[in-house]
Amino acid sequence: MGKRGNASRYDYLYRRIRHDIAHGSILPDEKLPSKRALARNLGVSVITVEAAYAQLIAEGYVRAEERRGYFACELSPVARGGQCDGQRGGQRGGDHLRGSAVPDCIHENAIQRPSPASAGMTQFPAASSERRLASPGTSARMAEGVPTFASEGGPATPAPSSESAATALFPYQTWARVMRRTLAEESSATLAQAALGAGSPRLRRIIAAYLREYRGMDVPAERIVVAAGSQTLYQLIIQLLGRDRAFAIESPGYPLLERMYDAQGARCASVPLAAGGIDVAALSESGASVAHVMPAHQFPTGVVMSAAHRRDLLNWSRTDAARAFSSDGPRGRFIIEDDYDAEFRMSGRPIAPLASVDVAGRVIYLNSFTKSLGAAFRIAYMALPEDLAAQFELKLGFYSNTVSPLEQLALARFIEQGHYERHVNRLRTHVKRLQDGLVGRVRESSLAQEVAFEGLDRGLYFSMRVRKGTQDCAVRALQAAGVQLAFLGRGPLAWSGAQAGESVFALNCESLNIEELVLP
Repeated sequence: MGKRGNASRYDYLYRRIRHDIAHGSILPDEKLPSKRALARNLGVSVITVEAAYAQLIAEGYVRAEERRGYFACELSPVARGGQCDGQRGGQRGGDHLRGSAVPDCIHENAIQRPSPASAGMTQFPAASSERRLASPGTSARMAEGVPTFASEGGPATPAPSSESAATALFPYQTWARVMRRTLAEESSATLAQAALGAGSPRLRRIIAAYLREYRGMDVPAERIVVAAGSQTLYQLIIQLLGRDRAFAIESPGYPLLERMYDAQGARCASVPLAAGGIDVAALSESGASVAHVMPAHQFPTGVVMSAAHRRDLLNWSRTDAARAFSSDGPRGRFIIEDDYDAEFRMSGRPIAPLASVDVAGRVIYLNSFTKSLGAAFRIAYMALPEDLAAQFELKLGFYSNTVSPLEQLALARFIEQGHYERHVNRLRTHVKRLQDGLVGRVRESSLAQEVAFEGLDRGLYFSMRVRKGTQDCAVRALQAAGVQLAFLGRGPLAWSGAQAGESVFALNCESLNIEELVLP
């Protein structure tokens, strides 16, 4: 632990164990030390070890078995191909956090430990890990980020319209001051630079620093592209990669994606989800050469892609590069990583992005400020692999940027001065308080034995399982209090993850008025 530098003990320990599992120093199914034994050996608190193990479990590197202990999960060998030829084919290593010092392996025989409760889950029976997720239809309301509700077998009806928490809590007076200073102090040269195709160099440098500090990504500012919302980024990606590719989208997933790709003349392939993320075998059979995924918090199911699935997906992108090409774009397979609400994970550290462990330059990372700043701010960005960044400058650099130069420079100042971080922290606390309040009220009501929640603290959305027969009562009460729900059954967002006798809903409680929540 003495080599951890400025990293916290918990973060350093998590990174060490993750590195050892990814590189094969800790073998699949190898038992890890107990919390107390490892804490005693390293001279740290049990809480530190517990937090590190919880994060490893959340990311799928470690599994906990009741009354037995912690065990390393199995990861596929790293595929050889693409830009990975420098690595040994079939070796277990290859995934690593760039720029992170990770020393010797941890090897201490574990003694028994109590099994921790699954984070964010009640004791209501969960879906079988072997279940597959069925194909969805589309929903305009879901595409706008406002879920719809449909009772099983009935038509979908819009949820009550309301502003998001980001819009309600945004510090408008602070933003107005920042905008005035921007107008008064920025030069015509900086305004002209912000109009370039990739956006303001200053804002891109700040985003690069943010990704390095908070997402573990070492991306130069020159590889970041700013645009007016995610939809504009999708269009740019299609132009960059080529329209004659097939783009795979998760099923169920974000309904707007299929419509966006169709509108741009690109082919779409719906690929089902397995328990740990996108079904990579089905992806390989789909004929797609681009996969659009949400690994950290899949919408609408809340699934966190496991480490094994991440490795398999990265392997998919690195293989068969010779055949996966576009006549008007770069060769090879690519992954579009949509990290849409990474800032809102409320327990542990954020799930590490695929882009942070991509050594082959196959992952295009996307994020947006809309979830954190509100719908009035249509600003998003993507981080491109080195080769694609050069292609972007060559093919698409002539475009004028779609975000106002003033907004870009004002946002740069807003982040530099700490306003953005304070706002996101306040917003995260607000949403967590609403989630906790909702769960607490339900558990105190007569519905306590009929309702179970999953995916709490993972982001803005979470899941609710309801026993059939009581779902109408529960849903009406939640809707009346401002909770937005989407039925994950027959219809727009079909999910076969429900067990017999239950229904599953996706919930967003940003607009919840806890005082109006009346439960039986």
